[in-house]
Amino acid sequence: MRWQLTARIQQVCAAVPGGPRLYRQIRRRPGRLDADLFRRLPRHAAMLRRLAGLGFDPAGARCLEAGAGQLPVAPVGFYLAGARETVTVDPHRRLDPRLTSAMLRSLAAAGDRVAELYDGLAPAAAIRDRLALIDALADRPYSLLDRIGVRHVAPGDAARLPDPDGSFDLSFSMSALEHVTPRALPDILAEAHRVLRPDGFAAHLIDPSDHFAHRDGGITRINFLRFSARDWVRLAGNEFAYCNRLRSPQFEHAFAAAGFRIERCDRTVDEPSRAALDQGFPVHDDFRAFDAAELCTTELEVYARPRLAVRAGAGRRG
Repeated sequence: MRWQLTARIQQVCAAVPGGPRLYRQIRRRPGRLDADLFRRLPRHAAMLRRLAGLGFDPAGARCLEAGAGQLPVAPVGFYLAGARETVTVDPHRRLDPRLTSAMLRSLAAAGDRVAELYDGLAPAAAIRDRLALIDALADRPYSLLDRIGVRHVAPGDAARLPDPDGSFDLSFSMSALEHVTPRALPDILAEAHRVLRPDGFAAHLIDPSDHFAHRDGGITRINFLRFSARDWVRLAGNEFAYCNRLRSPQFEHAFAAAGFRIERCDRTVDEPSRAALDQGFPVHDDFRAFDAAELCTTELEVYARPRLAVRAGAGRRG
């Protein structure tokens, strides 16, 4: 589908009563659920392996997710790896119980594949037992989430949490921070710093690409960088399409400003986008300060730890 049509559909759904439900219906299509699940689950397992390399052990951990979305893929993944609890926070209540049940059934049916993904991250027998529980309760998703320690907070504010200082072992997100406004991002990261233990970890998988390019092969992954801020808000300034268009140095600076020490930062430069730049792709003046690699970084993984002592109330807004 051409990106302009997708943008128009999102604008309409954002403006009409019942728009979120309508948009979910439009997006549903055969095969998409499994495609999403087995695109996201390997990314989660890979994130856990990188964290393990830095010293994080998920067994018994208490985890905080920014950006719950429609499907609790990562929280269920943390349960498989042995986490005690995952609190997942989102400003919109988008969790879909029917889609979640279908996801859980797909997960249980692909037990061998899932066990292979998480091999070495938890004992094999424990993973099998956890998959069996998922299978048994797949048709009762809220009961299952409660049983496995997944607490869904939506609507919720990740910049103002009720949890005490130093109460989480890990804060994380998967393709969520690119949807946060530049004004809200510092508060969210400061609050994550506040609620993390001094020896805790942060892990964030960020997608700084034009999300319309995910489904329109006719544009590059930096297509949105040709628009002014005003034009981009007009085209995609709604709850379904909003991307902040921040580039990798801006995200990295935000983590440092919030008190994190970045332990590992993986950047993937999209070569077709870089080739488009070489051939004269027009970047708006707002982005002229960035070099080609920074403009064309379309995957960013940030692994960090608290650098400063946790301060009571840091990140909270009055």
